[in-house]
Amino acid sequence: MKTMLGTFIVLALMGIVSHGAEIATTDFAVTHRSIDDSYKVAKIDPTVSLHVREVVLSGNERRTSMEGKVVLFVHGAVSPGYVAFDGTCRGCSMMRHFALAGWDTYALDLEGYGRSTRQPTMEMPEAFPQAKAPTSTDVAVDDVSRVVEFIRDLRGVDKVYLVGWSLGASRIVPIYTIQHSNRVAKIALYAPGYRNLGWVEGLRANADGLEKTKVLLSRQNLADWQIMGATEATFTLEAHEAHRDAVLASDPRSGDFGGQARFASGWVADLLRANPSFDAAKVIVPTLVVRGSLDTFATASDNQVLAKEIGAAKKKYVEIPGGSHFLQYEVPSAKFFQAVQEFFEEK
Repeated sequence: MKTMLGTFIVLALMGIVSHGAEIATTDFAVTHRSIDDSYKVAKIDPTVSLHVREVVLSGNERRTSMEGKVVLFVHGAVSPGYVAFDGTCRGCSMMRHFALAGWDTYALDLEGYGRSTRQPTMEMPEAFPQAKAPTSTDVAVDDVSRVVEFIRDLRGVDKVYLVGWSLGASRIVPIYTIQHSNRVAKIALYAPGYRNLGWVEGLRANADGLEKTKVLLSRQNLADWQIMGATEATFTLEAHEAHRDAVLASDPRSGDFGGQARFASGWVADLLRANPSFDAAKVIVPTLVVRGSLDTFATASDNQVLAKEIGAAKKKYVEIPGGSHFLQYEVPSAKFFQAVQEFFEEK
């Protein structure tokens, strides 16, 4: 395997042990040449940095994986990877659950999110009216491809396991898997939209407008969760506030927008234009489709159709009672984590 370890920077957090002595967290900045349209339009160097969080058992940092239990988590439209999958509230970190079960876990922030580089169109959208909206599907898939190669090299594995949430499950993980099935062991698509996008279906006509807007804003208030099916019975206020505060803190300019975080509109526009979201028949690796029973984006009927049309010989559909679109932050999070772990560890 071609060595790429010289192309990343290990940040100062490397080796810091958090949440007890059993877990070690390392943050990497992975160098990447972006294919985002904004760099070509602006005629500037497309070299960017992709933030990748590693959560493993303490003592397993930078070691070759003996069992091949290596998983990469891919986030959705609003929350960067480390916020989506390594939440600070009790029981909210899917990465820590998997790490304690002996998995080497990774989450990336796609371009335009969290600690990864933000494109010129994210910083000054009005200056690039002719540029495509940032973080299109192609850009996001290319980011994932770069990070998978980084992880394969770091851990000495041929294949990784992938978990996608929401937009990451609707487009990025399955499309990457279709293109690079030889790099993927199994996938879990959590809360995906496929043909019917639930309450978002009515927004399909807005796709072209998102190309002009380029940047969307979110406060991540209670209403944002409730529209996705969350109720006061599904989550604690502590969990919601932890997620909201982390999303806002992930954008250094959230204060400039009145306490709102920016997120890229490119891949959202692509989702609204696509029907279906991807060619499910071409997904040939073992696949789990999982949703919360109250999710209004990933509806039961739509996800059941997706599970049926997946081309893999081994596939499974699981519904977690009493959860919404934000399962990892909700009361049944442990059941969700266990369902994914059992599918991945099944021989």
